[in-house]
Amino acid sequence: MAPFHAIVLAGGRASRLGGIDKVMVPVGGRPLLAHAVAAAAQADRVVVVGPWRRLDLEREVAWVREDPPFAGPAHAVATGLAALPPDTDGEVLVLAADLVRPDLLVAALRGGEGNRVAVDPGGRRQWAACVVRVGDLAAAVSTAPTEGASLRSLIGRLDPVDVPVDAAAGADVDTPDDLEEHADD
Repeated sequence: MAPFHAIVLAGGRASRLGGIDKVMVPVGGRPLLAHAVAAAAQADRVVVVGPWRRLDLEREVAWVREDPPFAGPAHAVATGLAALPPDTDGEVLVLAADLVRPDLLVAALRGGEGNRVAVDPGGRRQWAACVVRVGDLAAAVSTAPTEGASLRSLIGRLDPVDVPVDAAAGADVDTPDDLEEHADD
């Protein structure tokens, strides 16, 4: 099996939630960010892009921060990719840290060939839940500006195959209603 790495995106502003550190919201007794890192348990390397947080993790991760901070998700992916050793090959999981059940997404995305992106039951591509070839991602990063760019503009260039996932796999915490539904009391 090809080498497998992960870039976990944990540096957003959470503006729809009033700026709280949403990746630290507890779900099932653990912060969302801890769930995302655990979902990447099979990865050879895990890079978390965002400010360092105190977490009890079961594995070592590399922490990096995009410069400038809040430069957008494509820039965060480029920063995470740059944190991997230059000779890295295989595949890389790109995963948002605000997902409620990232383990379900990773299970769906790991099987298959080529570049892959999760697609929710409404038919929307979930760009922050994909597995792509490291070389393809590196080529896309090197040929397009990433600062201020969306993940769609970056990952979409790789012509990923759609991987349908159910609503539970795609659930995230973006709004106060999501927070109320998923956060521990």
